[in-house]
Amino acid sequence: MSSYVISDLHGEADRFEKMLSRIGFSDRDTLYILGDVFDRGPEPVPLAERILSTPNMVMLLGNHEYMCLQCFHPQATEKDYRRWARNGNAPTLAGLAALSEERRRALLARLETLPTWLEVTAGGKDFYLVHGFPGESVHDRVWGRPTLDTPNPIPGRRLILGHTPVLSLLAEESEESAYIRALLARGEGLKILHTPGFVDIDCCCGYDIPIKALACLRLEDGAEFYT
Repeated sequence: MSSYVISDLHGEADRFEKMLSRIGFSDRDTLYILGDVFDRGPEPVPLAERILSTPNMVMLLGNHEYMCLQCFHPQATEKDYRRWARNGNAPTLAGLAALSEERRRALLARLETLPTWLEVTAGGKDFYLVHGFPGESVHDRVWGRPTLDTPNPIPGRRLILGHTPVLSLLAEESEESAYIRALLARGEGLKILHTPGFVDIDCCCGYDIPIKALACLRLEDGAEFYT
C-alpha cells in the first residue's frame, strides 16, 4: 500500500495512464493529484471525470479548475474569460460542451468541493500538499508561487506543490531555451526539484517543450517516477 503524488496533468491522459502502469497503481494505493487536470492538453475533461470517479484518487483544486469555476459563475467578468482563454482553456471548453447538461453540472459541482490543501502522513512522515503555495485564501493557495529560497511556512511537515514549473525556478526566462538545449544534449529531462523549503513536482506536463515530463513522487520512500 503506497501513497503517490502528481500534479499539473493538463489533459495529457496518455501520460497519466502510462504513469499508473509504471507505478503499478492498485486499489490498495492512494494517488493525490495536486490540481491542474484542466486545459492545454487534449483530454482534460475525460481525465478529470476519470480521476473524480476513482475512490482512491484524491484531487486538489488547481488554478486552472479555479479559473473554470470563476467563468461558470453567474458573476463572471470579461476579465475572467480573458484570463482563462490566455491559459489554454480551449480543450476544456470543448470537452465540457461535449457532455450532457447533467454531466457538465455534476462535474462543475464536484470541482467546487475540491480541497485546496491536504495534510497527509505516509511512511511515518508528515506532508502538506497544495497546488500553488500555502496561503490565507483559495486564490493564494492555487495561484501562489515560491522562489528557490522560499522557506517552508508549515512547521513539521514537508511541503509538496505543483503549479510553478521547475524550469522557471532553475532558469531565468531569457535563459530557458539554453537550459532546454543543455538538457537535451545530455539526454535528460526535467526532474522533481527538492529545496530546503519545498518539493516542486511540476515538470511541465502540458507544455510544448521537449524536456517535459509527468512526475510522480512516492511519499513513503521518496521514489520518483517519470513518463
